[in-house]
Amino acid sequence: MADFAIIIHPVNLDLLYAFDFAMKEKRLPVVKKLLEWMPPFYTCPIQGTKSITGKEAEGHFVMCPLLPEQILNHDPNFVVDKVGEAAKIAEGLGVKLLGLAAYVSLVGKRGTLIAKHVGIPVTTGTAYTIAMALEAALEAAKQVGIELRTCKVAIIGATGTIGGACSTILSAKVQDLTLVARNKQRLGDLALSLRQRGIARLETTDCTDEATEQADLIISCTNTPATLINVERLKPGAVVCDVSQPHNIDPDAAKQRNDVLVLDGGVVRPPGNVNFNFNFGLAPGLAFACIAETMILALEERYESYSLGGNISLMKIREIAALGRKHGFQLAEMRSFGREVSRGQVECVREAKLKKPRVSR
Repeated sequence: MADFAIIIHPVNLDLLYAFDFAMKEKRLPVVKKLLEWMPPFYTCPIQGTKSITGKEAEGHFVMCPLLPEQILNHDPNFVVDKVGEAAKIAEGLGVKLLGLAAYVSLVGKRGTLIAKHVGIPVTTGTAYTIAMALEAALEAAKQVGIELRTCKVAIIGATGTIGGACSTILSAKVQDLTLVARNKQRLGDLALSLRQRGIARLETTDCTDEATEQADLIISCTNTPATLINVERLKPGAVVCDVSQPHNIDPDAAKQRNDVLVLDGGVVRPPGNVNFNFNFGLAPGLAFACIAETMILALEERYESYSLGGNISLMKIREIAALGRKHGFQLAEMRSFGREVSRGQVECVREAKLKKPRVSR
């Protein structure tokens, strides 16, 4: 018996090969077909979660063997059924709460259809992801000397659940905000609602390059497992908080810009001596916020469908952030593509930000 379970999936091929090395010997079409045939399965326990209040919680991982592009592009009924099978395995473990991590959180109208497969509450982790992504972005901006009141901010994937909430919250803190999304109707609706709040300057576009090349702070939170941000076009001193998994920015290209800070968004350090018994691309003891939300709710004994569906209220975002602090969850040290950001890296970006551009003669 345990308090919670979380459904995970391989977010990229490297993590899949680390989990099953034999897959690396096969061609990608064969790998994808094998994953389609493979049923969900129990993965491992989550041990050592202990709140600073003294409360403890135990959990489990259950694997849904689908890559992000399969979750996004396969027949929706097939994906819902497969995630539903994983949910049934989790329910059979006797847990009181089920979390949906990464792209699994998008399945079945953002978890609402998955919740119908089981008799336990389901949460997607979206509320805590929003809270921690914003906290990480604002802390990084502060460290490199970006003034929110005067900077240009761009939100990539602004009409999504995470992007919409980030846009709404930041619209009260900044003067210049650019929203980027592909759906022009939804983009226009979001812009209209934010303009009614009185933001000074607000622009919309479906062109990522146009939005990012002059932005000081960029938050990328799309459901697209592809490179969207051209690092070469970013201005010196810019901060990019990439919440997407896989990332929307190429790590090799990012290495060529020591005057730009690319940040992993939504990474936290749970309390206690947590052992996930599984490598999902982070240093030991760290977790993505979507996973941490389920742990927080279990420690609080809030066995309810907390983040479910496409609308997450600002009240829930603030509440889950407060509950995380109550139990000792902390924003992880700044990391870029899984590696800790050094003080020297921050100083390089800060210097680039403060350096005046040369005047050509």
